[in-house]
Amino acid sequence: MSHYRRRAGLCAPLFLHVTLRVMMGVALLQFALCGRAQAPAPLPANAQANSNTVLLPDRGNVTVLKVDDQLRVGKPINDGEALTFTSSDSINGTVDRDMHLKGRAQIRRNGGVIKADEITYNPDTDVADLLGNAELSKGNVTFKGPKGTFKVDAREGSMEPAAYELRDNGGNGTAKKLTIENADVFVFDKATYTTCTPQNMDWYFSASTIEIDNEQKEMVGTHGVMRFFDVPIAYVPYFTAPTGGQRRSGLLAPVAGYNSNNGLDITQPYYVNIAPNRDLLLLPRYMNHRGAMLGAQYRYLDTLYSGTAMGEYMSYDKKTGTSRWKYDFQQRQVFSGGTGPGGIPMPGSWSGYANIARVSDNLYPTDFSQSIAGAVTSQFRQEVGTTKGLTGSLSNWMVSARALTFQTLQPDPTNIVQAPYNVLPNITAAYNNRLTPAVADTSGKYVTLPTGPATTFSADYTRFSYNIAGNLSSTAPGVYSQADRTVIKGAMALPQVTPGYYITPKVSFQSNMYNATPFVTGGAPVAQGFTIPTFSLDSALAFERDASELKGFFGRDMLLTMEPRAFYVYTPYQSQAQTPIFDTADAGFGVSQIFSENTFIGNDRIADANAATLGLTSRMIEANTGSERASVTLAQKQQFAGQRVGLNGTILNPTTYSDTLGSGSVRLLGNFSADVFGQYNTQLNRFVQTTIGGSWRPTQGRSLNFGYRNVWSPPVQASVQNNQTFVPASTTTDQYNISGQWPITREISVLGRWGYDALTTKTLNTLVALEWNRDCWTFRGAYSQVLNTSQITTTQVLFQVEFKGFGSAGSNPVDIMKLNVPGYMPTSKPIPPSTYENYQ
Repeated sequence: MSHYRRRAGLCAPLFLHVTLRVMMGVALLQFALCGRAQAPAPLPANAQANSNTVLLPDRGNVTVLKVDDQLRVGKPINDGEALTFTSSDSINGTVDRDMHLKGRAQIRRNGGVIKADEITYNPDTDVADLLGNAELSKGNVTFKGPKGTFKVDAREGSMEPAAYELRDNGGNGTAKKLTIENADVFVFDKATYTTCTPQNMDWYFSASTIEIDNEQKEMVGTHGVMRFFDVPIAYVPYFTAPTGGQRRSGLLAPVAGYNSNNGLDITQPYYVNIAPNRDLLLLPRYMNHRGAMLGAQYRYLDTLYSGTAMGEYMSYDKKTGTSRWKYDFQQRQVFSGGTGPGGIPMPGSWSGYANIARVSDNLYPTDFSQSIAGAVTSQFRQEVGTTKGLTGSLSNWMVSARALTFQTLQPDPTNIVQAPYNVLPNITAAYNNRLTPAVADTSGKYVTLPTGPATTFSADYTRFSYNIAGNLSSTAPGVYSQADRTVIKGAMALPQVTPGYYITPKVSFQSNMYNATPFVTGGAPVAQGFTIPTFSLDSALAFERDASELKGFFGRDMLLTMEPRAFYVYTPYQSQAQTPIFDTADAGFGVSQIFSENTFIGNDRIADANAATLGLTSRMIEANTGSERASVTLAQKQQFAGQRVGLNGTILNPTTYSDTLGSGSVRLLGNFSADVFGQYNTQLNRFVQTTIGGSWRPTQGRSLNFGYRNVWSPPVQASVQNNQTFVPASTTTDQYNISGQWPITREISVLGRWGYDALTTKTLNTLVALEWNRDCWTFRGAYSQVLNTSQITTTQVLFQVEFKGFGSAGSNPVDIMKLNVPGYMPTSKPIPPSTYENYQ
């Protein structure tokens, strides 16, 4: 029986973490010290002593402490049930009147510690006076001062002056006076906060008063001033902030940068906490070259549905003289049947979704997107759909429906983007005899794979439409204003899988029917359907052996594998020259595609085939960990008859030759890696695809990367039906890029990337960045230049100062650094302190 181990998933919180983190954790300081030590009742006698039992002498009504063999975290104890322990060089006083601890005096209770040179406690007034090197600590929070006074039972007190340390985030500071009003409320007068060491006080935040309410989880302050190298850079007359991870409405740090298209670009976010499962982010933005813009993002989460709605609007653009806008709405919902872990719909449930996005004009993403990926987006979808899993005797069936339209942008007039057909609607019914969820074993760690034949069947109906209007533009996907297509598929496979081999025979068929209407009567031939069967046989073996000869190179035990694979496919030829294309394209030619039945993706083309593909993969694997250190793959397809079905018509002179594919990768222990892929055409005697990549990452914060890609594309046939003109064969891609990150001092690192297109002899993108990392702050600056279209180049200047453990200001360049420099690692967050770091 074959088994798979079930994988655990990750869950990301919906809410936005908003906090200044000023003196986080202070509210953990809750002292409930008792004035007199008490002993519990004597322990019962050990009724069954044995040879390992240690009998302690009877000391009467006294608790005996023993040294444990290791540090342990005990169960939480209520303050009223906890014992109080004292220690000092000397102790004297009168019972029930006063107690004097002198010399290294300490009082401990329930994880809290009070220390001083001298402690005096008066039970009548419930006041403990600390004199000389006073210190209070609980958990990872510590207060120190020359003296302090505390009402133990009332949990009130003061320390004047006070210095504090928060080991959770490295925060520390001083206060002219600390007042503990009760167990939940702490007030600081003339307080400062920083994460810098006292020797390098590069920045600190000061406030006239700060009040922390542990019960309300809130911090309130007045007259806050932020100083950087003793220069005031921000002033806040009044502020509130959460003291924990809870969300709170308020201003977020502003985002500022420079863009060659927009000039100075400033955004001031405002966060609105509507409810525990709903929030709103307001994004007012000003660009001095264009004007003001208002953006907003609304998020919501419920048991059966979740989604986001965002929008941006500029009433008047100074450059274009027009209004500009964008909206994006996304929602997932389960109408019936409930959800499982991670919000995944349960079998038999009924669910739906909506993804609707649109912009005002062709250049909106180029002008306003704040990411490289967004700036080159040329298509927006408007899609709604629903899926229903049937139940009972039909539990292996699933039905779905969707409607989909596209907004295709043309940002570059020299590079026309062909628009796809709209789908109005698409209805599918699919059967899978293995659709029923696998059953877990009794341990819950494994699921049993199904055995026996695998059978699938589907029926798909789609209506395609496109508003061609009066003439056929170059952006139209074809000559049809409307077309109905019905696709019926069926397949049966009998997989036999073992750890050492697998073999899978499969038979399948596909039948297409069309009813297409050209925008001009007689402007295209009648759309032709087809019914085509396919037979395939896939098989592979897996061998491995101990590779002792590799231990000297890799420095550890290695395994060497040999994995041959053979794949045969037969599909008879049927002319599809009069069959239009609505959602089909070439699948490309790669290691995965060479072992596929069809050389096209989509439903409008079935390639004829009578071919066998042979491949061989060898891997070098660490015997102890299973890590793959190197792999090599070679594969070639031998066609017994040339393929005649082409994307845009019949291939007139098909050949039986096949390209040879090869790929390799290596991961050396010195953190060097390289990947190579090549497709060699024996008829042309040249590589038609070449990809080379390498990187060296000796330590964190050091990386060098290189990449090269070259692609030669075969000619594209002309097609009236598909509005396709003839395109000759040519090299379509010839690009280089280098990137890296390297420290030049112990504190300063530089980053860079350069991308070059040899065909156009133009620089595609340039990045020059710097990261200056101090113990309590980090400065990041980046200069980026990107060729968005053949006519538009965007230049950005981004900078950010991150005050560790407090907040940040500026436009975060981390995303653009990660995108341009593989292996880039921003400043690491501090490791959370151990429970025993301040163990006393």
